[in-house]
Amino acid sequence: MTTHEPEQERVGAPLAPPAWEAGNPLSGGQVSQGREAGKPSEVQVTEAEPAQPSTTSGEGETKEPGFRPLTRTERRNLWLQEYGEQDFALQMWARLVEQQDLEIEMMFQIHGMLVFGVMVSTARYAQFYIDLNEELHREHDPDTADALREYYHALVPPIDQPEFGSEGLPVIYRYAHMRDVTIMSAGHKVKVPYWRGKINSVDAFVVGATPGE
Repeated sequence: MTTHEPEQERVGAPLAPPAWEAGNPLSGGQVSQGREAGKPSEVQVTEAEPAQPSTTSGEGETKEPGFRPLTRTERRNLWLQEYGEQDFALQMWARLVEQQDLEIEMMFQIHGMLVFGVMVSTARYAQFYIDLNEELHREHDPDTADALREYYHALVPPIDQPEFGSEGLPVIYRYAHMRDVTIMSAGHKVKVPYWRGKINSVDAFVVGATPGE
């Protein structure tokens, strides 16, 4: 009795792959096909990565996801928090000095350090350093002189600055400026022509105080 074996698949004669294996765009992936002698074809499907949301603006600037400007309420809450930490009396003196260009003898106590001097406007403080940098850099390094001039000019508030800002909130003065300054700390004394410090760092102040001799 003769037994007929089923005819084996001929090696090296690949069959036409189905449409989904042949890189059909409807398959949702990329297909790579490989075959070794005597082994059936193995199909590997690589899943396409999901598209990431674009975070690039029209001008080509990349922005962080979820970025948004502060709302009017959030800006007001931040202002209230900052204003609540201010000394209202010192803010009043800073406003008078800036708006009326007054000069007032003052003593600040800052973290145990005493700062004596004459409180002046930002414009007078800035002009002193503009003149100084002109003498130091204009002849040999005019670019540095120009950069420093722009920097100090930017510190000066506008002459017609209103009492209330664009958001309807009072303007806060964040820095105090003094000339003919004497700084005392731990028994040491240092004199400097001009000084600039944060108003919200002042623990106490005295109007009319002088360092003495």
